[in-house]
Amino acid sequence: MTRERLKHLLQQYLDNTISSDDCAALLNHLDVTDAGEVSPVIDELLFSLPDDARMNKAEADAIFNAIIADERLAPAEPVEIERKLSTKWYYAAAMLVVFVSVGLLLFDKTGKKGQQGIASAKPNESIKIEPGSKKATLTLAGGEVIDLEAQQQGMVAINGSSNIRKVRSGQIEYNPGETSNTQNQLSYNNLKTPKGGEYQITLPDGTRVWLNSASSLRFPSAFTGNTRQVMLTGEAYFEVAKDKTKPFIVKTGETEIRVLGTRFNISGYSDDEVTTTTLIEGSVQLTKGKQHRILIPGQQAATSASSDDIQLSQGNIARAMAWKNGYFRFDDQDIRSIMKQVSRWYDVDVEFKGKNLNSKQFGGTFYRTKDIAELLSHLEQLDNNIHFKMMGRRIVIE
Repeated sequence: MTRERLKHLLQQYLDNTISSDDCAALLNHLDVTDAGEVSPVIDELLFSLPDDARMNKAEADAIFNAIIADERLAPAEPVEIERKLSTKWYYAAAMLVVFVSVGLLLFDKTGKKGQQGIASAKPNESIKIEPGSKKATLTLAGGEVIDLEAQQQGMVAINGSSNIRKVRSGQIEYNPGETSNTQNQLSYNNLKTPKGGEYQITLPDGTRVWLNSASSLRFPSAFTGNTRQVMLTGEAYFEVAKDKTKPFIVKTGETEIRVLGTRFNISGYSDDEVTTTTLIEGSVQLTKGKQHRILIPGQQAATSASSDDIQLSQGNIARAMAWKNGYFRFDDQDIRSIMKQVSRWYDVDVEFKGKNLNSKQFGGTFYRTKDIAELLSHLEQLDNNIHFKMMGRRIVIE
């Protein structure tokens, strides 16, 4: 789709004049296109609007919730393929609403907006802090470590019975050969993203996993036996291949998530107090100690190392899916919580020196492809008591 065509359809979507066919084409394009390719067009459209025409957080959330009832997204026939397309378009539409409604704008709880500008604390001229990118290492069972982005597209390695291929930048897949159904042949691999990295992998069973920055996934080169089990640290989004005979199990810390085939996001960083599991589609069972809970789509479960309790709540799907779709989404979060995400993605260290930094909460969205100085500038303008100093790869907050 050309840039002009995309811009035209976006404007029609905002004006509510888009046809059903064009709406389907637009949402499908958003679903298969990287956010970095779409964001410049949305930026251009967004900042051509007068301030009073831009939506605030409450309006954006209302439209996000109303997408479910959008007749243009409803399947024409109650068949499986149509339901899948409708689900896919729903999330693309959700991404569209988030981008167009608040775009690069951040706001505090009062609705005050931060505008574009230059961060008052200039970065060291010799060090330019780039946004994160697609990079990861793969450690094979024998200990060999492969820098995936240094590899050409095509065959990367053969591990056990699986061929490992680099499909494109930022994505590998395992193509399993024939294996016997025994556990003693398991050999584990480890996919690891650094701070400032993200990667996608298709596991031997066809399950697709998107790994966020500073995360790792340990998995066998072939799934044998009666279960498919992986270990996660950090954050990942899963689209689990259906197999009723072999439950898919994710272990993160002391929490276990068991599924047959579904889509969900897990965030379990070691420096976070809680591990959250947000269910997008299907059903999952969480186990923590002797506690068990079943999630339904739209729910979120929270667990912590200090207790076996599993807390269920209505999940924030837009927030859970934001990193995968190429942006940050902040919902009434304090500066410490925000900077923890910023630190992981931009690979910077953060030092807090100011007082009362937890007193103000922020909301909004920001593209992960944008310059960090722009993000800090927005935050400074929203709170006169927060000031950033960039010292190489260290950010001091006063």
